[in-house]
Amino acid sequence: MPTTMRPSRLLRSTLFASAMLGALALPAFADPAGPPVLTVSGEGSASAAPDIAVVSLGVVSESDTAQAALAANAKDMNAVVDTITGTGIDKKDVATSGLFVEPVYSDPAKDPAGQSKITGYRVSNQLTVRIRDIGKSGPLLDKVISAGANRVNGISFEIGKSEGLRDAAIKAAIAEARRRAEIMAEAAGVKLGPIQSISANEGGGPPVFRAMAMKDAMPASPVMGGTQEISANATIVYAIAPR
Repeated sequence: MPTTMRPSRLLRSTLFASAMLGALALPAFADPAGPPVLTVSGEGSASAAPDIAVVSLGVVSESDTAQAALAANAKDMNAVVDTITGTGIDKKDVATSGLFVEPVYSDPAKDPAGQSKITGYRVSNQLTVRIRDIGKSGPLLDKVISAGANRVNGISFEIGKSEGLRDAAIKAAIAEARRRAEIMAEAAGVKLGPIQSISANEGGGPPVFRAMAMKDAMPASPVMGGTQEISANATIVYAIAPR
């Protein structure tokens, strides 16, 4: 004989199941919202005169044969390297950055058949020199050109110990973010609470050039180191409360 569930017992079971489902779902709706926060950002920078010059220079030689061009180039380049190290530049700061051997062609416009021919060979040898005293850059360039260097490809500048400059930029960015937070909190009629999070990143920055006086007794090629600036940005999240 089939059994039947009484209506009251069925109703109690349904209510119990609904209550259990409600209890399981309750935490999803009961999470309290976090405290109100104020997010501010700031930028800062620090600058300093660079103390290292990086010069790219080289020797270009031409001759009828590749071997002759290489030999002539090696002779002049050895003289250039000896001149560089003779001024006190450490050998570790002198590095070969390129060596190229290429044919030299005649002008096809001057050929009756309109063809170009190999008339010789060109050898290019390039050096990168790190000069840790910018004041020596101009006199050094004059000396290496006299020794046989016939190409200067460019010069750039570095700061030897830039960690302190980066730290100063980050401190300036955080200080600016705090200043803005205080202004905003006062204007909004709230008070700043504990810091919830803080982050800072270095933003970098291109060098800003200005002339630097050279104090050499003899006239030399002018070299301007300029000023290098490093920027940073910071973001601070404060908890806030009514005044």
